[in-house]
Amino acid sequence: MSGSKVQAFSSRPIGSISRHDLNLPSAWQFFDPSSPWVLVNEGSLMGTFDFVPKKLRVGPWTTFAPIFVLAIVAKLIYWMPQQSSFHFDDEILSTHPPAYSAFWAYNLAAFFWMVLVLLMSLQKRGPGIIFTYTIISWMMLIIRHGLSALAPILPANHILLWINEMLRFPALANASVTFFFWNFIIAPMIYYNYDDAKRRRDFLQFNFQFRLIQLHFFNIAFAVMNTVVTSSREFQVVDLWCALAGAIGYALMYLLIFDRIGVHLVRDIQSII
Repeated sequence: MSGSKVQAFSSRPIGSISRHDLNLPSAWQFFDPSSPWVLVNEGSLMGTFDFVPKKLRVGPWTTFAPIFVLAIVAKLIYWMPQQSSFHFDDEILSTHPPAYSAFWAYNLAAFFWMVLVLLMSLQKRGPGIIFTYTIISWMMLIIRHGLSALAPILPANHILLWINEMLRFPALANASVTFFFWNFIIAPMIYYNYDDAKRRRDFLQFNFQFRLIQLHFFNIAFAVMNTVVTSSREFQVVDLWCALAGAIGYALMYLLIFDRIGVHLVRDIQSII
């Protein structure tokens, strides 16, 4: 039973594991039609994710699975707003806080603070964490805060203003998913999965360390401040489409890359954070 528990306190950071250690396939193998779908032996990457049943690591996929994935992508393309709708006009692009205002100062200060937290996380856990949902969400907020602070000095219709607005709702949505899923579903499940008091205390200490409080608790405050409080425009249909495109793109990254090398980050807590 203990073997099924979550190994949340591994002492070996992801960044300390080399490509040679992992025996990863070459980039060409991902595109070589003669290569098998699962590119590592039995879908096992150093045994790290062997908690996943072999039939789910190795497959095969059901006939319906690729059809479903293609249908989702086709539907996203079909739902793409028309050119007349896929547009942020001058009024929308100028909804950022003016330079040197209180909200502008918040965006600038929060940008540097969040970069500091990211650097601390990278130093602690290694560069592999940049592919996790939590860190992608955090980096999206960093970009939003940075571009919002930069916006007042950019010329009208600058591409960075467009990028900033396209990231607005995805940044809020991703932070909301991270906050609610971690704090109300994932963390409680991990806590109650431990069957002794010491491991539960260790997990609470782990969960309430400085970095994780920033990534899992304060992230929603940063998101609301940046995308709602300091940016007052109403959300448009294009905002929803951008969020859907980001979510589907993230899912495809897992299916087309990570699944093929036996990586299943949703379980490994040291990968999530």
